[in-house]
Amino acid sequence: MGTNSEIYLIGLAILFFLVIVFLFVRKITNSNNLKVKIEKIPDPLESLEKDKDLTEDKSEDLYESDENQELVCFYLISSDKSMFDIDQIFAFLGNYGAKIKNKYFSLVDENGFEKFRVINALNPGTFENDTRTFAVVVVSNLSSASNPLITVKQMIEFSANFSEKFHASLCDEERTPITKQMISHIESRAQDIERLNQLNSSEN
Repeated sequence: MGTNSEIYLIGLAILFFLVIVFLFVRKITNSNNLKVKIEKIPDPLESLEKDKDLTEDKSEDLYESDENQELVCFYLISSDKSMFDIDQIFAFLGNYGAKIKNKYFSLVDENGFEKFRVINALNPGTFENDTRTFAVVVVSNLSSASNPLITVKQMIEFSANFSEKFHASLCDEERTPITKQMISHIESRAQDIERLNQLNSSEN
């Protein structure tokens, strides 16, 4: 009989313990102490795209309105979004033979025709002695280039050298890192434009 009483007491003690644990857990849950906060890790490229200071389709204003415009743009964005040294940028572009024109840099061919230009990717898109920027745009209108394919290759070479010098990421118009496949596509597009230009020239 004593043995049965002990079993009942142990059972009641366990039940009582479980009830207390249940009530304790429910109280914590109801007090919102177990809320899980999920935070999105910021993407530097996404923040660049949403940056109010970023030029919005600035490349569209680079050349006069033309239905046959074929713009190609490369964004060079500081890997950690730190500001470029503007004096080093001026020196780098000067060594490349770029000339300042309307507060952007222009690179021309041997005949004086513009191949491509370099602008500040942040508003207002210009370069001053006190400019602070972490992104630039290399842009060309291939429809007016004397040799679109060579122009694209020179733009890529320039961008690669800039990226190495200033620790920048080479991106496309969507601020997405460029792949070899994208470069091949741009070069194919340049070849098509070159053939079309040659065809139009022969017809005229």
